Amino acid sequence: MPTNNLHIEPIFKSENPRFDIEKLNQYRLSCEVSESSFYCEVVDLTNNEEVIAIENYQFSATESDISISHFLQAIYETHDFLKSLKWKSVEIIIDNQAFTLVPTDLFRKEYTIRYLQLAKGLLITDEEEVNAYTHEDLGIINVYSTDRELYNWFSEVYPLVDISYKHKTSKLIDFAVFSSKAQTAFVHFGNQHFTLVITVNGTLKYCNRFLYKTPQDLVYYVLFAMNELEIEPDEIFFRLYGNIKEQSEDFNLLNQYLPNVKIGI
Repeated sequence: MPTNNLHIEPIFKSENPRFDIEKLNQYRLSCEVSESSFYCEVVDLTNNEEVIAIENYQFSATESDISISHFLQAIYETHDFLKSLKWKSVEIIIDNQAFTLVPTDLFRKEYTIRYLQLAKGLLITDEEEVNAYTHEDLGIINVYSTDRELYNWFSEVYPLVDISYKHKTSKLIDFAVFSSKAQTAFVHFGNQHFTLVITVNGTLKYCNRFLYKTPQDLVYYVLFAMNELEIEPDEIFFRLYGNIKEQSEDFNLLNQYLPNVKIGI
């Protein structure tokens, strides 16, 4: 599909003065792709993995007949450095509902597709690419799928670059386990969805991704998860990330039910 009529500007863009387009071979490009957004960051591998550039894009809901890969093609065609083959490495993070966590001890590679089918309640189609990411320290494997067209598109854009894939939940799990020792809930907000990760003492207790439309939906899902884990509101800290502000209805309603809610840094 031609992308001549598509012109997508970032809704947010930031570059550290130390970012140097001539040093891409020292950087990792990390790209997050969801049904309605594209987020990328440049990580300096020579300086404690400092993030030195960020861009965030939203896809128009009125153009839902256009595939994600065509939105990305429109962004990449005129971009200064995204399509470069000089990156040290490229990381692709998939943010969708198609994932499930399987204990390593129970995982059998030949059943990889079946695990995901059970979680989705649907058959895996020929249009899906199924992958698995291992959290060795936690003893779990994240099985997920992405659109095969999107998977192939990235392979064609970066034919000579080391590409790794993971699901967004895996990135959030790693962050949550590393960031907190007390019993803490990490909530990451996207466009009409949020991911809830609960950890205690470096151990994962819960992870799920929810679609929601209203603040009431949000609170219901959060309280339901806490009830399942038998956690009282005053027994846990909540840290909120992503598309959330203290002035929002989502934050205000959560704050009414949970005493320890803060926007994460």
